[in-house]
Amino acid sequence: MWKKGYINGMSEENFKEKRRQQKIFITKELDELCIAKENKLVKTNWQVEKEQRIKPSLWWKDVADKQASQSTNTNNDAPTLTNLSKDGKAWFIHPVAMVDYFSGAGIVTYHIYQDGKIEKHIPENILPGFERKYKYVYHDKDDNKHEICICEWHTINKKVFEDSPRATFKYPDHGTVKETKTNVSDGYIVARAKYTNGDIHEWIKKEAGVSIYERLTMTNGNIAEYGYHETAKKEVWKLYKKLEEEAQMVRMPDSLNYESSGVIIKYELKETYRKYINSDLLAGFIGALAEIKENIIVTGSAYEQGSCFPSSLHVNGESIDTKYIKKVKNLTDWEKDKEFVNALAKFHFGTFRIGEAIYNLFKDISGSKNGYRLHNSHLHTENFDFNTIKIIE
Repeated sequence: MWKKGYINGMSEENFKEKRRQQKIFITKELDELCIAKENKLVKTNWQVEKEQRIKPSLWWKDVADKQASQSTNTNNDAPTLTNLSKDGKAWFIHPVAMVDYFSGAGIVTYHIYQDGKIEKHIPENILPGFERKYKYVYHDKDDNKHEICICEWHTINKKVFEDSPRATFKYPDHGTVKETKTNVSDGYIVARAKYTNGDIHEWIKKEAGVSIYERLTMTNGNIAEYGYHETAKKEVWKLYKKLEEEAQMVRMPDSLNYESSGVIIKYELKETYRKYINSDLLAGFIGALAEIKENIIVTGSAYEQGSCFPSSLHVNGESIDTKYIKKVKNLTDWEKDKEFVNALAKFHFGTFRIGEAIYNLFKDISGSKNGYRLHNSHLHTENFDFNTIKIIE
């Protein structure tokens, strides 16, 4: 007997649920059937791919075996093969040389020649990923190329030094504090505070030989830096005012330790956070390093913003400080240091501030200048001739 709300003896709810379950079952069966057919087709195509395309490309073992047998080959006309690993794994790819293997693009490269010539080659197209990098290449007396380093560069507004008293910037009297002094871990910055006017006050990590303690970066682009100054024999503020003119700075490698075929280019950055330098100056400095063949201790150029406490002369990375070779190596005379000054002059640096205690030993070298007692501990090199670098596009 038919009852209202029933279909084939089942309630409407039960009937609908049974229809839904049947639909799911049929769909699943159809899907599995299609997948099986598709998998069979994929497997067939994969076998064809392996036989016709992949296997013919597996030439490494054949070439490596031929190379091994070549050592017994008496045919002098046979071409020389490079050493290949039997397992097909690449042993080494030089990261600096790698950019030379991409045709149609390149990286801006400084070519530094043994005779003092420097060229800056700018390719028509820059290799992706190298838009903000410079490569430095040294050419020895036989014009063999030595790829020394690749450095990151950035643009700054130039700074100019201007004296200013500490009272102008004394924290927290500078302005209303928006964010109080807070510990941070940001490179050599260990604490930071912000004022309501946007100025940023930073505290510097203490390190042996480093005399900067604080920095105030102002919204107008000026920078004030505070620390101990050797000449003043006290803690002082120095103000570096922003200019509209721009300049490029590169991050110096913490060290260079290049030695090949008689070419030696070595230095170490020590006791400094001033690890940025004008890109042209780095080219000249590398040339002088190749000339002197000594590991030079560098005590800095400028900070990334172009400021340079405790110095007034290192703005924009246009000077570099180095420790005297005699003192580092405990030599008996100053001849190596004289050679280094001459090497720097050869590569277009014009002025050398020598400590007053030893100035008389250097005064006959063109460009030497009495740097008084401040430079008894280090050589200060500046006044690079930017016009000597030839631009090649």
